Amino acid sequence: MNDSLDLIPIENLQLSMKALGSLKRTQIKTIADLMNYTEEDLKTLDPQSGEEVIQALQQRLGLTLPENDLQ
Repeated sequence: MNDSLDLIPIENLQLSMKALGSLKRTQIKTIADLMNYTEEDLKTLDPQSGEEVIQALQQRLGLTLPENDLQ
């Protein structure tokens, strides 16, 4: 599954410029990169953008991130 996610750029999530910039500053360029993070990680980077990314991932691709590192 992760092989195909490597090919999907984060731009496909149709995020705001703020959220997109936040991900790019963290070197997240593909959905596979994003899947290495938890919801908690994203909200720590930027709470508003993190929530936007989490919702877009679920709505557009049906994917969810782990909530925290303990799972």
